[in-house]
Parts: sequence; C-alpha cells; structure tokens
Amino acid sequence: MEFISEYKTIKKLQESNSLRNCMRHVALDFLSLKNITIGNNDNYLNMNRIQFIYIHHVFKDEEQAFENLVKFLLINHTPVNYRAAVNKILNGLIDKPYIVFSADDGFKNNLYAANILKKYGISACFFVNPAVIGNNNYDKVKQFCAGKLNFPPVEFMNWDDILSLIKDGHEIGSHTQNHIKISETSLEAVKDDIDKSILEIKKYCGKVEHFAFPYGKYHHFNRYIEKFVFERGFLSCASAERGCHITDGRKLKNEELFIRRDHIVLDWNLRHIIYFLVSNSKKVNINFNFSPYIK
Repeated sequence: MEFISEYKTIKKLQESNSLRNCMRHVALDFLSLKNITIGNNDNYLNMNRIQFIYIHHVFKDEEQAFENLVKFLLINHTPVNYRAAVNKILNGLIDKPYIVFSADDGFKNNLYAANILKKYGISACFFVNPAVIGNNNYDKVKQFCAGKLNFPPVEFMNWDDILSLIKDGHEIGSHTQNHIKISETSLEAVKDDIDKSILEIKKYCGKVEHFAFPYGKYHHFNRYIEKFVFERGFLSCASAERGCHITDGRKLKNEELFIRRDHIVLDWNLRHIIYFLVSNSKKVNINFNFSPYIK
C-alpha cells in the first residue's frame, strides 16, 4: 500500500466523472475563447488589485505546470507574501496588480510547490490541519482523505517539513485541527477544534496569523465563528469564493475583511485559469472586501 504520488493516478480514479469534466472543459473553452475574442485580457490582468490563488497539491507530474503558471502570472503581477497582501487591503494600498499564493491541507507534495516558489523569490501561506501533520499511518491517512477531502490517500507533511517552509520565508496558517465542516458542527466543538489547531501550530511554529476555513464557500461558515476567529488573534480569515480585491483608499478593520481566493488545479488548461482571473477583474467591486456575515 503506497500513497498516491502522481496526479495521473488521481485522474484514473476519477474516470467516473469524465463526462462531467468533459462538459466543464467544453464550457470553459467557449468562455475563454469568448474572452479573447471580445476583450483585451491584459487590460484586466494589469488592473490594480490583489489576486489570491490557492492549490491543494503539486504532484511530481504537476511540477512543470505549476512553474509554467508561476512564470505566466509574473508577466502581469507582482508577487507579495500573504501577510503583506492582507495589510495592503486593510490599509487601502493596492497600487499595482499583486498575486498571492497559498495552499490548503498540508500534503507533502506542497514541498514541490515551495521549491518552485523559492526559485522565483516568492513566499506563500500553507494552511494545515495539525491532526494529520506527521501521520504516516496509511490506513488512518486513507480514512482522513476519504472522509474529509474526498481524495485517495496522499502523504502529508511532518513538522520538520513545515519548519523548513518557515525557514524559507513561508507562513503557516490554520485550516482547523481536523478539516471540519463548520456549518455542520456545533459551535462549541468548532471553537475547541480551532483552539487545538492554534495550540498545535504555535507549539511548533511560534505563531499563527491566518485562518482559512475548510470547504470554503459562504454556506460552510457563519458569523459566530468568524467573530471567534478574530477574538483568537488571527489577522485574516479566508474563503474559497472566487474573486479579487481592490481599494477605494479606505482603511478596514481585520474583522471586516473576507478574503476571496481562487482554487487552481494544475491539470487545467492555462487558458481556463486566465478566464477565471480575467472574470474576477471584470466583476470586482469594493464590496468584495467585506465579510458577508457582518450586517
């Protein structure tokens, strides 16, 4: 029994979704070609904004695709670390197109991504679930991946790996202790889970400043836990809602900001990724900065 090490193995396991994936591919082909036909993508990619993107994995056979994506993004964007990006939005200081990288779940193959980012002088934020960090028991990891991530068994980082990320200038954030679905968990259990993640990450890393909730859509979160997150000292709270951030010059409080991040799968056609980024710029408005839970 071995952990999955290549994305092509994942694709074979997901062949049951091939029709759905094919339909998605055709739809995005049409939309991305429409973008090219009716507008200048560079105008939108060069727009002053902060674009957060995140990945879950960079398997060995995805390394080149990730490096190609990084090189493409650097044509129009200035990379900025996660904490600096948050501060730029909070202080209304978005003076060029910025790109911010992050990764969720803590797979060991994130180290491939870190090596590529290091090559280009870029730092990222890695959001981890401490309960599974350092767990190399195949059966337990298989159970976690199937139940929490809807994924086959993939090796996770250990704390030495995470310390090496910090040494290279990366940040470590909380993704809850056990990758819980907050919307389906009692308030007290969620608070206990987040507190455990804080204690565990601080034990090894010294601090934890950023939080990203699992599953990432509006309906997976709520205003009570958002309030709790900032009471516990986090500087930011991030979702998986697509979009980017602009400013009108006003300053925001940390608890007012709701970070949008675009999920990227490296097997996607680059033209499709560009479509999402251009669409974000077309649709962005100042309200994207604000938490949907604050009335």
